[in-house]
Amino acid sequence: MLKALIVVRPQRAEVLCQRLAAAGWAEELTACETRGYGRQKGHLEQYEGREYQIEFLPKVAVECLIDDARREELVQLVLATCRTGRIGDGKIFLLRVESEAVQGP
Repeated sequence: MLKALIVVRPQRAEVLCQRLAAAGWAEELTACETRGYGRQKGHLEQYEGREYQIEFLPKVAVECLIDDARREELVQLVLATCRTGRIGDGKIFLLRVESEAVQGP
């Protein structure tokens, strides 16, 4: 079993979640807003006549559990949905899960 952590631009997150649900991962899906810093290096913004460097940019982190056999299917779905070819498109992390939590009564 693998845990997929997918960090993407906020504009692509809703479409990604819809496509993940259509592919059968909706029951094990979590999404949350986050901020990230990477090669994108932020940008300058102006507020009341002053410039500010914004380094941590808004992103959305999507998590789901997948079978090892569906690994490549997930990666291809994320790339087809979120890749624009520009820096800052996001990252895909695949982490081995030893066991799933047991739900209470």
